[in-house]
Amino acid sequence: MRPWTEIWVLGEAELGNLSHLRTQRREVSADVELTAEEKDRRARMEIRQLQTHFHHEAYKRKFYDDDIWRRMQVQEKAIRDLKQEHRHVTLMLSQIYSPNNVVLENRRRMKIQSLLQTRMQNDALIKERKALLTDLVKQVVELEKQIVKQRDTNWRTLEAKSHKHLEKKIHFMEMNLNHITVRYNTIMTRNNKLREETVNMQLQKAIYDNSYWKLERSLVQQNKLLTDAIEQATEDYEQWMEDLGRISDIRDVRCRETVQYNIRLLERKCALHQETRLKNFFLAKCAAFSQLKEQAKEREAFEAAERAKLSQKESYEVAYRRLLELSDGDIDEFLDNFMEKDRRFFILFGYAIRLSVRNEGLRQRIQAIEVTRSQVVQELEEKLEEITEEANKYENKYKESSQLLGQILSRVQTLLKELDCDTTKIVKPLGDSLLPVFGPLEDKVQELLLRESLLRYTSVDRTQRSQAFISPLQEASTLLGAMDRGKLCPPPPDLETTDPKIGAEQPPRLGKEEEEIHSKELNRGQEPNKDPEPIKDPDPMRDQDKLKRQFHS
Repeated sequence: MRPWTEIWVLGEAELGNLSHLRTQRREVSADVELTAEEKDRRARMEIRQLQTHFHHEAYKRKFYDDDIWRRMQVQEKAIRDLKQEHRHVTLMLSQIYSPNNVVLENRRRMKIQSLLQTRMQNDALIKERKALLTDLVKQVVELEKQIVKQRDTNWRTLEAKSHKHLEKKIHFMEMNLNHITVRYNTIMTRNNKLREETVNMQLQKAIYDNSYWKLERSLVQQNKLLTDAIEQATEDYEQWMEDLGRISDIRDVRCRETVQYNIRLLERKCALHQETRLKNFFLAKCAAFSQLKEQAKEREAFEAAERAKLSQKESYEVAYRRLLELSDGDIDEFLDNFMEKDRRFFILFGYAIRLSVRNEGLRQRIQAIEVTRSQVVQELEEKLEEITEEANKYENKYKESSQLLGQILSRVQTLLKELDCDTTKIVKPLGDSLLPVFGPLEDKVQELLLRESLLRYTSVDRTQRSQAFISPLQEASTLLGAMDRGKLCPPPPDLETTDPKIGAEQPPRLGKEEEEIHSKELNRGQEPNKDPEPIKDPDPMRDQDKLKRQFHS
């Protein structure tokens, strides 16, 4: 890189040259009054100075271009190195999944960042050099303009003098100018090439930046995937440890159960072995008893023979008497009794074993029955709670319906009082139920309504009868509305079934007349502040026919 001091010195020299040219112009403008020879001499001196200055500037430009070319080569070399490093980085990124290369990746990332910083510095220097080149180009253009102006002035001055000498000099200067312009054009072409190369390098830089950012994003994604995989692995490891703990607990429980099972098996085997030993003992005793009996007989016979041989004092009668004394007179019965007792003892022992087994089975059955009994009791308690809740609901509904019925009864009584009906004859045989009363009451109300309709019909003019006449039966029918019997008095639950819903599905059936009377009384009870309205006639066409007949009659 070229130091800033040299650039500053060159700028000062160029400014000095410009000031010198300005002074020369002033001197030329001031020395117009001089002689022709002095003017020629001064013009030659100025041309020489301009030529020398132009040569100096050309050499400076050449050295500057060489310096820029060297720097561009250095930058290309740096770019090649960066490319190699980029290839190396791409090769190393393929091995990123291995955990051993994480530290190397961090180091390479730091290197790439440092290289990017150097690259940014180089880009800044290139921009600065471009600015310097633009300044130099401007200065060259200004110098060319000054040369053109000076040539014009010299041409005008020399035209007045020797034309041939001036033509030769002008031709020579034009040749030099052509050479200079050719060199300048070559320099400009080189500058254009360098600019194109810088543009290409900027494009390559953008491509490398894009690739770098893509690699950086892929690195970030891979790091995220690695972290997610590590978290998943830790969770799986924790779950595996929990499963191992559960497995160990299950194994401990299984070992305990196996130990208990083995202990129970050993106890049962010991019990079986003891039973088999007892059976074998009893069988051996029975066999030994028969053998002992035979041995005793043989011994008795042998002893009797020996006794007969040894001593004649003892005889069979004495031994037989002793046996008779022991057996109370019957030896065979004594032996049979002994065998019978032994057999009974063995039978009783087997019966006791069977009873113990049966008692164990009964105890297990009792335990199972107790468990089922507790379950059934719980279910029955739950059902009883549900039934009590339903019963409370029905009691509340019964209270509401009884209140409604009381209101209806009070209103019926008031209605009967208003109609001046004597209810004593009706209430005594009926008691509390007033349903049979509603039939004649309905007939009477219908008669009253018919009379009212006749009065209205006769009071209205004949021209307005078709428009103004409205039957009170029709008015009452529009105001009346059917009421749900389930809301008024819900059906009681069935006693045979525990589910209250089954009993609720089948309400008690009433007659058609009773249902109509009950619904009419309920509708009448819903409006206590109004006067008692007429009940709807089940056949309004019949009433209209009656009205027409009465009207015509």
